Amino acid sequence: MSPLTTALVRRELHLNRWLIAGATVAGLFSVLIASTGTVGWNIGTLMWLTVIVASGVILPMYGIHTERKEHSLLFALSLPLSGADYARVKMLGLLLCFFLVWFVLSVAAVVLVLAAPTIPNGLLPFVVTLCGFLIANFSLVLSGSLLMTSEALVVAVVLVTNMAVTLFMFLIGSLPGINTHMRGAEPVWNSTVWSILLVEAAVLLFALTLPLFVISRRRAFI
Repeated sequence: MSPLTTALVRRELHLNRWLIAGATVAGLFSVLIASTGTVGWNIGTLMWLTVIVASGVILPMYGIHTERKEHSLLFALSLPLSGADYARVKMLGLLLCFFLVWFVLSVAAVVLVLAAPTIPNGLLPFVVTLCGFLIANFSLVLSGSLLMTSEALVVAVVLVTNMAVTLFMFLIGSLPGINTHMRGAEPVWNSTVWSILLVEAAVLLFALTLPLFVISRRRAFI
């Protein structure tokens, strides 16, 4: 990356440093709560999920649409960067911000499943596929925020993707390839699990590629 690109990515990390830190601490605290028992598991997992989903909404809304409202985007586009270049930097910066939160909390969730004696290790494939869905889901929100200038449309994307989290959990949890083994002593990595992860990877790749393709053909990023 060029020095300017690196500086802009670091700017995103600096602007969102308190959100990253706060979300990470809150998420780790929720994992700690989830390890205390049945009631704690229900409360902690809900908090954990809320922290990740909320972070995935706040970052694009604040990082992209607030810039448009406050016209600070005009200053950024006065730099020697094309609209596509700036979109690439913005996407990379916000993706890195979210990734830091997502990675730490995903690892914490995996460690909880493996370390807690009351949680069956068979739940691990479900947790991993859920983590994969959450970052793929964020990529769709990020993509929509970059492509859509209408705040109403972005809010619609946020609502749909948020509802998709619950639908995903019910749908995946009911698949025989996962449901049958969730209470087992050992995780089972069968074709169902790998197929879900492959689809999530494809969605992630598509969502991160589409904005760059579309914006590179626009006359103006704004």
